[in-house]
Amino acid sequence: MKKQEEAAKIAEIFTGLGAEKNQALVMAKQLLTRSEQLAKEKKSTQVEELKKLLEVAVLGAQGLVKPPDA
Repeated sequence: MKKQEEAAKIAEIFTGLGAEKNQALVMAKQLLTRSEQLAKEKKSTQVEELKKLLEVAVLGAQGLVKPPDA
């Protein structure tokens, strides 16, 4: 999947959480960039890091905080 397509899919999540379309796309691109950085730093996959970041974003939109990993 191309980066634009990935960003568009992730932007849909942010739009569903109440973000405006343009802002949702900006946030999605930032999340993809950050997940790449974290994957390199932690020697993990971008998918794993993206999942973690999306979880934090969704919980934050609900006013919740992700509990620390046990």
